[in-house]
Amino acid sequence: MDFKQLFDTQWKLDERIVEEKSLQGKDLLEEKYLALRVELGELANEWRGFKFWSKNQEPNTKETIKTYYALREGRTKNPLLEEYVDCLHFLLSIGNEYVFSVYTALKTSRVDHTVLHEFNQVFDDIESVKNCMGIHVIGSYEMLFNDFLNLGRLLGFTETDIEQAYYDKNKTNHERQTNGY
Repeated sequence: MDFKQLFDTQWKLDERIVEEKSLQGKDLLEEKYLALRVELGELANEWRGFKFWSKNQEPNTKETIKTYYALREGRTKNPLLEEYVDCLHFLLSIGNEYVFSVYTALKTSRVDHTVLHEFNQVFDDIESVKNCMGIHVIGSYEMLFNDFLNLGRLLGFTETDIEQAYYDKNKTNHERQTNGY
């Protein structure tokens, strides 16, 4: 995965939003942390594996209604992957706020962790990064990023899946800005 390109692409989208929404000089870090938590919750909701009270605990990987692009390309929309890349957008955006970029692949893939454990770990990591001060934020952010990538692997996504879905959603986000979203 080309992490530098992902961070740069996110930077361009964030700069466009700041410009078009007249947010210059506004600290958006708190909003980005909340957005990441919300999107992670939406991802967990599509995963469904924590819903012990439900008969259906299978991940929602197919949507019955095809999007225009999916229909044109003969693909069905994957809500689980889409929520994952929504999280990735905010994770990259937070990293850009700290002027920090992860340019290396996942250091340790913990295949012994369950998806449930990794979701909880990522939620904990978000708090750790948010509450860190100074130089410690770099290590905490790297841990969050690595745990998030591990979550993606545990959910069955390849690096190619993630990158393609990220760029597809980034294009959609730019189109939304053009259309006054």
